[in-house]
Amino acid sequence: MFRVRVSRLQGEKFPAKYEIPFVIGKADPWPAVEYRHSGEKDFDIIETSQLRIRVSRLDHSWTVWSSGGEHQIYPSEGPIYGMFRDGYTVFDSASTFDEQTTYSRFSHWFYSPETHRYVDTYLAEDLIFDQFFIYGPGYDKLFQQLNELVDPEPLLPKKAYGFFQTQHLGCKGSQAQFMEVARQLRDRHIPADTLIVDYEWGDGCPGGDEDDKYWGGLEWADAYKTPLSPREMVTKLHEMHFDVMLIHHSAPDFPHRAEDVRIEHRREWTSKVYDEKVWWDKLREQLDLGIDGTWQDTRKNDVTDSVIWKGLQDYYGSSRRVLFMGNRNMVEVDPWELQTDVRIPSSSLLASRRYPFRWTGDAHTTWSELQWHIDAITNTFGPMAGIDYITADAYAADWKQQARWNQFLTFSPVARSHSMKPWDIKLDTQSLTKIMAFGDKRNTSPTVATMPLTPGQQPDAAEIEQRRLVNSTSQTLPTAENSIRKNLQLRYRLLPYIYSTAYQHYRTGFPITRPMLLAFPDDLHGKFNRLPYQYMFGDAFLVAPVWADLNTMEIYLPEGYGWIDYWSKRSYSGGQNIGYDTSNIEQLPLFVKAGSIIPMRPEAEWIDPSRPDDPLTLDIYPSAAPSTFTLYEDDGISTLYQSGQFATTLFASRIAADGNITISLGATQGDYRGKPATRTIVIDLNGIAVSPLRVFRNGVELAKTSAVGSLQNASEGWTYDAGQRVVTLRVVTKTSEQTTIGVLKASN
Repeated sequence: MFRVRVSRLQGEKFPAKYEIPFVIGKADPWPAVEYRHSGEKDFDIIETSQLRIRVSRLDHSWTVWSSGGEHQIYPSEGPIYGMFRDGYTVFDSASTFDEQTTYSRFSHWFYSPETHRYVDTYLAEDLIFDQFFIYGPGYDKLFQQLNELVDPEPLLPKKAYGFFQTQHLGCKGSQAQFMEVARQLRDRHIPADTLIVDYEWGDGCPGGDEDDKYWGGLEWADAYKTPLSPREMVTKLHEMHFDVMLIHHSAPDFPHRAEDVRIEHRREWTSKVYDEKVWWDKLREQLDLGIDGTWQDTRKNDVTDSVIWKGLQDYYGSSRRVLFMGNRNMVEVDPWELQTDVRIPSSSLLASRRYPFRWTGDAHTTWSELQWHIDAITNTFGPMAGIDYITADAYAADWKQQARWNQFLTFSPVARSHSMKPWDIKLDTQSLTKIMAFGDKRNTSPTVATMPLTPGQQPDAAEIEQRRLVNSTSQTLPTAENSIRKNLQLRYRLLPYIYSTAYQHYRTGFPITRPMLLAFPDDLHGKFNRLPYQYMFGDAFLVAPVWADLNTMEIYLPEGYGWIDYWSKRSYSGGQNIGYDTSNIEQLPLFVKAGSIIPMRPEAEWIDPSRPDDPLTLDIYPSAAPSTFTLYEDDGISTLYQSGQFATTLFASRIAADGNITISLGATQGDYRGKPATRTIVIDLNGIAVSPLRVFRNGVELAKTSAVGSLQNASEGWTYDAGQRVVTLRVVTKTSEQTTIGVLKASN
């Protein structure tokens, strides 16, 4: 990994104050690298133990070769996948491989060691050009080095791995409706952790009409101040286990902001700019009354995001992580700006990964938009572009789309719904401009908008018949609400798995969502990115979102592994395409890789970081190859994990040649506030055709019980479900000690 700098500054070419441009997150000095410098006609040659770099003295162009000069590495002619080509990436301050961008490619914003911000040192002219080269050649090494250079995507607050629901009613929004959303989520047992008040809270809708010229207000609208005060409202929502975020269409007017015309003229969505002190005083008022985070709907403002993120982290100190949503600005069709091509995130910078999370913008209400987002979020413009924490509005044209949108986002790093509440199942042709009347600025707008059903309201006869035709064998009609509830309940059970995967992403840079070409680079079907609409969610789950109104869909199962349908538990061999029945609208095609160990917590409708996951279930799909999973735990709130306050536990399983299964529950390493001393662990062993003969814990035989129900009332023991082909066992462990489970195979 190296940087090439070209300077046209007068006098000193590379002053210390311009050492760290916005794209670099690492502020500490790098270790020295041994190298040799030589000349060759019009070239300078720099050679390390790994690479040889030839730099032209005439035009400063450069090439990269193997250390002995045997073959050229860069440039090359291979296909570009996201930000990678032929085992390397090269990028400047704006984008990779000269991809379309609205930013200058020169370095203008620099890190200040005195203020620890990227906006206090500014170079107006295009005088310093930085390029960065990273060579893996494997993806794991590429992501690791990217993590070191740009800095990792930090862990979100633990509650942010739950579900976000937005209040989006324009000028019709009110506190009463907001509180009703909270009650409905709890009454309907739909897991959720964060509610977002959209623009009406601070914009106020003067005269009852929405107009974007009023956007950017910093005061509560009258409709949100009664019958409870804002503080009382937030307190009540906290008692219901909800965090609360506010949208902001405003920004602090930090130094040099107005000077940067390269960015400023594209900041039309920053509706108002305030003096820094005024803006921060108003935000702190909201934070002090209990608001938990901000949605910065200021678009195209990654530099601004850095200011707000840093200010929030300073406000909290190490006691709390920042809850923040910014904009990635990438959709297939923006219904408000049809003249603008936003299919490439040309207004987003790689450095925005330091300030997660991000949403894609105002997506259209089509199946095509959903299909485009699957590839964009989990592949081309997400992990393969170095940014993993991305979500979308999930605004759908009908209940089927709503179900499928939410299934996809449930199995992404951030699960969020913008407009439609899970129980909103009927839409009509009321124009969205009646909610967002922008006048002449946007003369084309969607013709579909939400029409919320009141509690107990039913779909009309035509819709009931439509659903009956979709799934005539079902005893109950499928709904978006049922689908959202079912899949969110699974996501919430999977929190230990998701959180552990998120930590690995923080530590290594390797993404949470992994396209096939990243997860299976040696499989020819994955290697050339032929499967952009299916992906791995962590190491265990293959997710194939349904991207159209389909009754069947072809899914590829990568070679070299066995695969298990998560719902039916049917097993498949890898290296084949299968036809999958997708007529059940409520079911997401979901497969588990054989050998996976999946930690799960008990069912819950919200996340309480202070409560340990007990009992912890290990959902195991044993295979002959040894398999492991490292559970990660911390306090879920603070940034102390960055200084070593966390714990890990290694779990392992294997089927021996004689059919016996060994499971190792490792001793927990490390410490953090709230770490449990003991833990109940439930193990589900899937795919066991015959009941085991005996089960041992550290060499001592466990008692067999007749059913899972009786096992739940016992401290330790095991049972076998022949119908499900599952062995379930329960043990109580000290987290400081290792436990070994032996499952002795019975004779067939």
